[in-house]
Amino acid sequence: MNSPRLILFDVDGTLLSSGRRGLESFSEALRRTFGTEGDLASYRFEGKLDPIIVFELMQKAGIPEDVISERRPAALSLYLDLLEEALYAEPPALKPGVADLVARVSAFPSVVPALLTGNVKRGARIKLTTTGLWDYFRFGVFGDEAPRRVDLGPIALARALERTGRTFSSAQTVVVGDAPADVECGRAIGARVVAVATGRTSAEELRAAGADIVLSSFADVESACEAILA
Repeated sequence: MNSPRLILFDVDGTLLSSGRRGLESFSEALRRTFGTEGDLASYRFEGKLDPIIVFELMQKAGIPEDVISERRPAALSLYLDLLEEALYAEPPALKPGVADLVARVSAFPSVVPALLTGNVKRGARIKLTTTGLWDYFRFGVFGDEAPRRVDLGPIALARALERTGRTFSSAQTVVVGDAPADVECGRAIGARVVAVATGRTSAEELRAAGADIVLSSFADVESACEAILA
């Protein structure tokens, strides 16, 4: 495959799941910092930015906005400390086919694999390092770099130019994710969107959101590669 491609991967729900340990780390950080975890059990994380998750949970729990703004950096820092300890003891579970898929996609010289995720950088690094995937990605755009998920796409295109010296057109850019927010983010920059129903959003919901291709999983690695690199 000689045509240049910029492939922007989401992390949680798409590549891996941090499971119980990730949730417990977040819960503990909130309780230590704010005295409550809020309605964490029913909160929908997919497609959200880490700082926004803290804000929404604590706002709904009745914490004043100025207190949230003041304490949020400490909460996220504590969360990452707890997450690192937890995931090095019990690494996240990769979604089916992901290790092979990322390795194959990254092997093409004309392909630039990168991250577009709601995780802050350290969180993404912890999750992907413990699963052996971090070094496959040329760069990332992270959840503390914009106020909304949809704003991360333009940052990714600018960073791709900065890191590679190449301008990627809409036709050369693919967003890979598991949530409607990933679809929206891809659409906002005119990218093709490959959605995978390995998170909490169904294939039907992803189609309705406007994904170009919807896969049930990446277990059929060859088909997944074709879908992403087409």
